[in-house]
Amino acid sequence: MNSYNKVTNSWALYHWAENAYATTVMAAILPVYYSHVAASSLSANKATVYWGYTNTIGLLLASVLAPMLGTIANLLGIRKMLLITFTALGVFTTATLYFVKTGDWLMASAIFIVSNLGFALSDVFHDSLLPHVAKPGDIDRVSSRGYANGYLGGGILLAINVLMLQLMSDKGLAARL
Repeated sequence: MNSYNKVTNSWALYHWAENAYATTVMAAILPVYYSHVAASSLSANKATVYWGYTNTIGLLLASVLAPMLGTIANLLGIRKMLLITFTALGVFTTATLYFVKTGDWLMASAIFIVSNLGFALSDVFHDSLLPHVAKPGDIDRVSSRGYANGYLGGGILLAINVLMLQLMSDKGLAARL
């Protein structure tokens, strides 16, 4: 495999992990865990509202920071460094969700906001690298491969998570894992 294919494959494979986070943490497992476990001390309505606030705060922070950080990255040539930094932030904070248990809705919200910020900002820098790793005539093909990898990675992890939830006796531990 030549170096061009290695670089474009690496770019496309990033979506594998990125969409695994989006599918499992953002969409399927954490919202249910949040409302049924972390926010179980709240009413169902309040838990739903607080989850909405949590998502809104994270998205607002990302939307304010992304243009500023994108400009800084372009001026200083530090896209890769910021990609690595925000990916690491997202990975680390996502791992700390393991410690969220019954009644820990505020901790879950705070961790998810930072985790989602890491996810969103790393995505900005990852996407900004596409024109630098793919030839102009290959951008659509490489992007599509990344998109497909994302669905595959997200689907596989979600299937594993559903199996864990079905087969493990401790459902809370299964969700946290």
